[in-house]
Amino acid sequence: MRMVPNDLLNQYDLIVKRSQYSRSNFLLDTNKGKYILRKVNIQTEQILFMYDAINHLRKNGFMEVEVIYLTKKNLPYATSKGQIYIMQSYTTSNDVEFKDTTDIKGIIRLLANFHTCGLNFDATERSEKIIHIKDVYVYFQKRIRDTNTLKKKVLPLSKKTEFEHLFLKDYTTYLTLQHLALECIDKESIDNLIKYAQTNKSLAHNDYNYHSVTKIGDNIYLSNLEKCSYNMQILDLCSILMKVMQKNNWDTDLLVTLIKEYEDIRTLSPEEKSILKAMMIFPEKFASICNKYLQCKRRNNYSMFLVKWNNMIVYKEEQVLAAHFIKDNL
Repeated sequence: MRMVPNDLLNQYDLIVKRSQYSRSNFLLDTNKGKYILRKVNIQTEQILFMYDAINHLRKNGFMEVEVIYLTKKNLPYATSKGQIYIMQSYTTSNDVEFKDTTDIKGIIRLLANFHTCGLNFDATERSEKIIHIKDVYVYFQKRIRDTNTLKKKVLPLSKKTEFEHLFLKDYTTYLTLQHLALECIDKESIDNLIKYAQTNKSLAHNDYNYHSVTKIGDNIYLSNLEKCSYNMQILDLCSILMKVMQKNNWDTDLLVTLIKEYEDIRTLSPEEKSILKAMMIFPEKFASICNKYLQCKRRNNYSMFLVKWNNMIVYKEEQVLAAHFIKDNL
């Protein structure tokens, strides 16, 4: 059994009765309750930002996130042998089921509340003005160029890999979706939303998925805020809705229901709705595969791309139908 390093424990004001090592983390039963000491692979500046963010959220009424406990030196992190750890309270939890409508609605409501409480956030270690916020319009243009570049690269090849044959068979379908998504937004709208995020100091999770939520009893809690930053909050909603759609056969009735759940708590602006529409249409998984394949130096190492492609192509027809529904109805 792996023991907690003494130099790590000595940084906290508590007495450990029992400990358990699990997935690079230490579960601690102490004189002050149960805690988890998590090893994290992020810079200390980001931990300080995350600590401020959690305190801001809780101060504004968002209590569904665990606090980070300070060391004796009032730091939100501890170090041992070059590794960085943070300590939070620990409660046994369950995974959230992404095919259970009640759970999915709970996830969306949690996100809406998080966004509502995540405005006007002043971080002590970072200015909202120096943070890079992804320009979605420019991103779409780059990914469209990737698709065309890959087509030009693959077409002349006399011996094509299985992945390259599949790409040539179906790329036009996804390229059409890429252009359809680009039609839904314009550069000015994106610039306005970026400016809004900076002016209103809006906090985004940036990695909101099924690993970012846990269920304790009937309540859903937010976790894994390691990537949080100032950003356009609508990107969180787009990300989670895309994952839900992929797991639910692109059920557009469910999509409409979930957007309503979100807007019952936080109303989307017309510009946010345009981005939501565009990003739900844009074939992100396809774009990611193409981009990574272009960067791959060995064509014969294509098995990973083939698996991802086959997983994506399963719901191609449903995705295309959903894209046109989204374009016309959202």
